Amino acid sequence: MRRSSPLIETLPLAVEPSERETLPSFFSRMAAINGTDATGFALDLGVSFKRILNQEQEAIDIFATRSGLAPDQLATMLSWTGERIGGVRMKFRGEVFVSRAVRNPIIRGCPHCLREAAEKQAFPLRHMAMAGDWLCRGVDVCLRHCHPLMPLLMPLWESSRLVNRDDVGARLDEILPDLQAGKFDCDLIEPSAYDVWLDRRLSQGKDKTWLATQPLFAAMTFCALLGRELLRAQELEADDRAAKAKGFDAASRGPETITCALDRILQAGDGGYFGSKQALPMLLEALGRLYRSDDSFDGFRDIVRRHLLRIWPVEAGDEVLGQTVPERRLHSLASASRETGVGKSVLNGFLTEAGAFPPDDTRADARKTFDAKKYKPLLEEIPTLVGPFAMRKAMGATLVELKSLEADGVLSPRTKVATIKSPWRVSDGLFLLEELERKAILLEAGTPGWETIRHVHKRVGLSVGQVIAAIRDGRLRVGKRAEAFGYHGLVVNVAEVDQSELLRPREQKMAAMEGEINAAAFARSIGVREKGAFQALIEGGHTPAMEVLHPVTKRSQWRMSGADIAAFYDKFTTPTVIVKETGLHRNTILAAFAAHGIEAFRLNGVAVGPIYLLKEVAPVLNTLKS
Repeated sequence: MRRSSPLIETLPLAVEPSERETLPSFFSRMAAINGTDATGFALDLGVSFKRILNQEQEAIDIFATRSGLAPDQLATMLSWTGERIGGVRMKFRGEVFVSRAVRNPIIRGCPHCLREAAEKQAFPLRHMAMAGDWLCRGVDVCLRHCHPLMPLLMPLWESSRLVNRDDVGARLDEILPDLQAGKFDCDLIEPSAYDVWLDRRLSQGKDKTWLATQPLFAAMTFCALLGRELLRAQELEADDRAAKAKGFDAASRGPETITCALDRILQAGDGGYFGSKQALPMLLEALGRLYRSDDSFDGFRDIVRRHLLRIWPVEAGDEVLGQTVPERRLHSLASASRETGVGKSVLNGFLTEAGAFPPDDTRADARKTFDAKKYKPLLEEIPTLVGPFAMRKAMGATLVELKSLEADGVLSPRTKVATIKSPWRVSDGLFLLEELERKAILLEAGTPGWETIRHVHKRVGLSVGQVIAAIRDGRLRVGKRAEAFGYHGLVVNVAEVDQSELLRPREQKMAAMEGEINAAAFARSIGVREKGAFQALIEGGHTPAMEVLHPVTKRSQWRMSGADIAAFYDKFTTPTVIVKETGLHRNTILAAFAAHGIEAFRLNGVAVGPIYLLKEVAPVLNTLKS
């Protein structure tokens, strides 16, 4: 519907707006066709040119009516011109832009478009129109002619005064000779996917990419920023058009592709991530400061922030792109060392052993990151660990006693890393001491017939683990000497030890060593009852024995000397032997073997009974004993 007024009539001389034409351009052409300039034309309408440029409602209504503009024509023209909406914001093509993205002292345009409009015209200024997309600083090329619009190449004119800058007729009249002579022409360029995307979104409001979910000004700005960061990371020249094209290629496909692009920028040569803000200087400056209060950037800000929090060791309370981090998600070796006060090499040993880093991790300390929450208990524990001297002092043990407890797996250091000098948890030693003292009988000083646990091992060869296991299950009583502190004051009764079934396997070994025994009988004594199984082991050369002729039956048989039996025990063991030595249930032993994937010894692929290699089962047995 056309605007009309009973008091204001349409001028007899009028023109139709060109496609994408701006208000100053159309106003100047109307002035030209009515034989005057922009300032005089405004006065003829009863307004001022400045009021027209400021888009004052009354002035615009008068001009629209006198020019014969329909409401939709006026709305389209204003949308290509840009309308102020408060502060430093403008509405441009239905999207919110910062003013400087649409208003600039440097005026750009396509010389081919202007020259074509002026060709063969007696009055060129009546036909030469300035397109609104030339105002947008994200637009770099005229798609129709492939001519660049970048202002540094060849601006049409420049002026800081609004009235002078937007007097389009006067400025075009000044440059018309040079325009017709081709002095504004530059080398043509191939439009990129970014150029086509931006033109389609401005002209039609259509967008088939993920960027359709984001405000246009934020989207085109982010494309340029991301592209510059990508080019900088590749040590390539940060050409503006190349940056926009490269950034658009990633951003247009959505958050996952944006994250991959950020990964490429932040990836360090050693496989870690650059953790400094200088790793993304332009993006962080724009998202974190320049557009900090602009919520149209929130979508991009969230993507970048989430990625940074995933890879950067940000401390709780620090701010990342406008949001305070409530808790630390990641630690680096360097940040963990600062917070705990523990040296980086010590922390590295603990964390590598715990699985935070692979053994061959060569990343720099600041880029060697790990899950802060998962390894928080370990970081809290490391400063509390002590060396051997403090450990044995706390639990009242000699150095030899502490070593024997470790050797049998009764006490295990927090780490096996040899270079770490403080591997012990005092709580482990105190817990063992408390457990044994609860069972202990208080002995008066000098009570005879009792010996320390370590002395039992030295005297009869029982391991410390065996003695403690017997105390735990009640097979041996434990006493506590009043005159001695801690573990060294715990003793067992000599007579009970000597009469204990713990010594039976040892006695069997000793008796066998004094003479010879039938190999089949020995096999039965250790639980190997399958016919021919043990003989196959002997004949296969896996355990020694002597083949002799029986003096009565005159049949050959295998017999074993004490040395042969000792050789067997040095290499093999069986569940029957383990039950006798440890007191553990047979099913417990077999379940532990199965859990660790330990199988019975096989001869040519065939098992020869419940016989196991001692070296394979020893680590499991140490665990079971503890």
